[in-house]
Amino acid sequence: MTDTELNIQQINERDEGAWKVLFNCYYSALCCYAENYVDSSFEAEDIVQETLVNIWHKQILFNDTHHLTFYLYRAVYKNCLSIHRSKKNVVNIHASNTVLNDIEKIGWTDDEFAVSIREEMYRRLWMGIRCLSERRREIIVKTIEGKSIKEIAEELNISINTVKNTKAKAIDELRSQATSSPLIMLL
Repeated sequence: MTDTELNIQQINERDEGAWKVLFNCYYSALCCYAENYVDSSFEAEDIVQETLVNIWHKQILFNDTHHLTFYLYRAVYKNCLSIHRSKKNVVNIHASNTVLNDIEKIGWTDDEFAVSIREEMYRRLWMGIRCLSERRREIIVKTIEGKSIKEIAEELNISINTVKNTKAKAIDELRSQATSSPLIMLL
């Protein structure tokens, strides 16, 4: 099993190695997602950690990675609401930078679902970027940072054509990874 492969059977059996992979794959994305609903990144991290520990102890079984992904985002969302309710006097839970009008709402709205899908797509994009060769990864990251092809070529001391070709190959590789994802159908 590589760093990015999730083995659902091993996760269901509470294999520590599989759970480390799960943690590495989902932790950052879940924290970013939780930050949409709480006041601080520290609180978001606590919620995500607590969620993962609770799932471990409940011994929930997952059918596949899609079921696992949906369950994780849903559990983090519910835990954000639960934490917020426990504060009672504070109304600072945010969804897309607006205060939720109905804190007691249990179901996801279309906007909340869209946020979770977006976060999952970002997570998968970064997993795909991590799998690229070092040169391709470096060029894609610099592109995401907003650097021009000329700036990248100068920084890496390579030709503009090399940057263009490497970037095109990296994008093709990321596209081929994305087309195998069922989430692409939701875009």
